[in-house]
Amino acid sequence: MNEIDEEKVKDDPNKEIVNPFKGYLANLQKHKQAVNPVHEIVNCYYKMNGFEKMPKDFYTGRYAYNKLASEAKKLYQACNEELDDSIWALDKMKYLAGKGGFDWSIVTCLKHKLK
Repeated sequence: MNEIDEEKVKDDPNKEIVNPFKGYLANLQKHKQAVNPVHEIVNCYYKMNGFEKMPKDFYTGRYAYNKLASEAKKLYQACNEELDDSIWALDKMKYLAGKGGFDWSIVTCLKHKLK
């Protein structure tokens, strides 16, 4: 959620927040043939953090694709297998991490109450 959305919620606490990523999977399927939601979560995480064009040795340890895919699967299941909600959770965590100045990963979304 960005700062503008936060201000709107503060102004009217009864207003329901609408997921800005609603229909993400349907739109993605129009452009790509086979889409795996878990892999899409990992790819979005890489894009959000600017990690998509790093050298091969960067993608080891903490940023290893298989480790992040495991975390993404847990997040996807926690979001009732809704890709839109999973991407939104990533976006919220990116906002909170930017505001709070801490490092985050996909699994961090599971540790915070994001709804």
